[in-house]
Amino acid sequence: MAKEFTLSVVAPDRTVFEDSVESTVLPGVNGYLGVMADHEPMIVALRPGVLEYRDRGNQRHHVSIDGGFAEVGSGRVIVLADNARRASEIDVAETERLLDLARRTLRGEATDMTTEEAENQVELALARLRAARTN
Repeated sequence: MAKEFTLSVVAPDRTVFEDSVESTVLPGVNGYLGVMADHEPMIVALRPGVLEYRDRGNQRHHVSIDGGFAEVGSGRVIVLADNARRASEIDVAETERLLDLARRTLRGEATDMTTEEAENQVELALARLRAARTN
Protein backbone atom coordinates (compact mmCIF):
# COMPACT_ATOMS: atom_id res chain seq x y z
CA MET A 1 0.00 0.00 0.00
CA ALA A 2 1.32 3.45 -0.93
CA LYS A 3 2.14 5.98 1.75
CA GLU A 4 -0.43 8.71 2.23
CA PHE A 5 -0.34 12.42 2.96
CA THR A 6 -2.99 15.07 3.56
CA LEU A 7 -4.10 17.18 0.61
CA SER A 8 -5.97 20.40 1.31
CA VAL A 9 -7.42 22.48 -1.53
CA VAL A 10 -8.61 25.83 -0.23
CA ALA A 11 -10.36 28.60 -2.18
CA PRO A 12 -11.09 32.06 -0.73
CA ASP A 13 -14.67 31.08 0.15
CA ARG A 14 -14.28 27.45 1.31
CA THR A 15 -12.26 24.31 1.71
CA VAL A 16 -12.89 22.41 -1.51
CA PHE A 17 -11.16 19.19 -0.45
CA GLU A 18 -9.21 17.88 2.53
CA ASP A 19 -8.35 14.23 3.09
CA SER A 20 -5.58 11.65 2.87
CA VAL A 21 -4.41 10.83 -0.65
CA GLU A 22 -1.73 8.67 -2.24
CA SER A 23 -0.60 11.20 -4.85
CA THR A 24 -1.46 14.45 -6.53
CA VAL A 25 -0.54 16.21 -9.77
CA LEU A 26 -0.50 20.02 -9.67
CA PRO A 27 -0.59 22.49 -12.59
CA GLY A 28 2.61 24.45 -11.87
CA VAL A 29 3.49 27.56 -13.85
CA ASN A 30 6.45 25.65 -15.34
CA GLY A 31 4.48 22.46 -16.03
CA TYR A 32 2.62 19.78 -14.14
CA LEU A 33 4.22 18.51 -10.92
CA GLY A 34 3.64 15.10 -9.36
CA VAL A 35 3.75 14.79 -5.57
CA MET A 36 3.82 11.66 -3.44
CA ALA A 37 4.39 11.16 0.28
CA ASP A 38 7.77 12.34 1.58
CA HIS A 39 8.27 14.77 -1.32
CA GLU A 40 10.90 17.43 -0.73
CA PRO A 41 9.43 20.59 0.83
CA MET A 42 8.73 23.37 -1.66
CA ILE A 43 6.42 26.20 -2.56
CA VAL A 44 5.22 26.37 -6.14
CA ALA A 45 3.12 28.88 -8.10
CA LEU A 46 0.15 27.32 -9.87
CA ARG A 47 -1.49 28.24 -13.14
CA PRO A 48 -5.08 27.56 -14.15
CA GLY A 49 -5.45 23.87 -14.80
CA VAL A 50 -6.57 20.53 -13.49
CA LEU A 51 -5.37 19.21 -10.14
CA GLU A 52 -5.60 15.43 -10.03
CA TYR A 53 -5.37 13.27 -6.92
CA ARG A 54 -5.62 9.57 -6.16
CA ASP A 55 -7.51 8.62 -3.05
CA ARG A 56 -6.75 5.72 -0.70
CA GLY A 57 -8.67 3.39 -3.02
CA ASN A 58 -6.47 4.49 -5.96
CA GLN A 59 -9.43 6.26 -7.61
CA ARG A 60 -8.61 9.40 -9.62
CA HIS A 61 -10.40 12.67 -8.86
CA HIS A 62 -10.12 16.08 -10.51
CA VAL A 63 -10.37 19.67 -9.32
CA SER A 64 -10.25 22.70 -11.60
CA ILE A 65 -8.18 25.52 -10.14
CA ASP A 66 -7.78 29.07 -11.41
CA GLY A 67 -4.15 29.41 -10.26
CA GLY A 68 -2.66 30.06 -6.84
CA PHE A 69 0.13 28.49 -4.77
CA ALA A 70 0.93 25.12 -3.24
CA GLU A 71 3.05 24.33 -0.21
CA VAL A 72 4.51 20.84 -0.12
CA GLY A 73 6.05 19.49 3.07
CA SER A 74 5.89 17.36 6.21
CA GLY A 75 3.17 14.94 5.18
CA ARG A 76 0.92 17.62 3.75
CA VAL A 77 0.18 19.54 0.55
CA ILE A 78 -1.79 22.75 0.90
CA VAL A 79 -3.16 24.34 -2.25
CA LEU A 80 -4.27 27.95 -1.90
CA ALA A 81 -6.29 28.41 -5.09
CA ASP A 82 -7.66 31.63 -6.54
CA ASN A 83 -10.80 29.59 -7.23
CA ALA A 84 -11.40 25.84 -7.23
CA ARG A 85 -14.20 23.46 -8.19
CA ARG A 86 -14.49 19.71 -7.97
CA ALA A 87 -15.27 18.18 -11.34
CA SER A 88 -18.81 17.34 -10.19
CA GLU A 89 -19.46 21.02 -9.32
CA ILE A 90 -18.67 22.40 -12.77
CA ASP A 91 -21.62 23.66 -14.82
CA VAL A 92 -20.51 22.45 -18.25
CA ALA A 93 -23.18 24.35 -20.20
CA GLU A 94 -22.32 27.67 -18.51
CA THR A 95 -18.60 27.06 -18.96
CA GLU A 96 -19.11 26.31 -22.67
CA ARG A 97 -21.19 29.52 -23.00
CA LEU A 98 -18.40 31.59 -21.43
CA LEU A 99 -15.81 29.89 -23.62
CA ASP A 100 -17.85 30.71 -26.73
CA LEU A 101 -18.21 34.34 -25.63
CA ALA A 102 -14.47 34.62 -25.02
CA ARG A 103 -13.66 33.09 -28.41
CA ARG A 104 -16.05 35.51 -30.14
CA THR A 105 -14.28 38.38 -28.38
CA LEU A 106 -10.90 37.12 -29.57
CA ARG A 107 -12.23 36.89 -33.14
CA GLY A 108 -13.06 40.60 -32.93
CA GLU A 109 -16.82 40.34 -32.49
CA ALA A 110 -18.49 42.93 -30.26
CA THR A 111 -18.95 41.60 -26.69
CA ASP A 112 -18.75 43.00 -23.17
CA MET A 113 -15.39 41.27 -22.62
CA THR A 114 -11.96 42.83 -23.14
CA THR A 115 -9.30 40.92 -25.03
CA GLU A 116 -7.37 40.33 -21.80
CA GLU A 117 -10.49 39.03 -20.02
CA ALA A 118 -11.24 36.80 -23.01
CA GLU A 119 -7.74 35.29 -23.05
CA ASN A 120 -7.99 34.58 -19.33
CA GLN A 121 -11.51 33.15 -19.69
CA VAL A 122 -10.43 30.77 -22.45
CA GLU A 123 -7.68 29.33 -20.22
CA LEU A 124 -10.02 28.99 -17.22
CA ALA A 125 -12.88 27.50 -19.23
CA LEU A 126 -10.68 24.91 -20.93
CA ALA A 127 -9.28 23.82 -17.55
CA ARG A 128 -12.78 23.49 -16.10
CA LEU A 129 -14.00 21.50 -19.08
CA ARG A 130 -10.99 19.14 -18.89
CA ALA A 131 -11.72 18.54 -15.21
CA ALA A 132 -15.44 17.99 -15.77
CA ARG A 133 -14.93 15.62 -18.67
CA THR A 134 -12.27 13.41 -17.09
CA ASN A 135 -14.54 11.97 -14.38
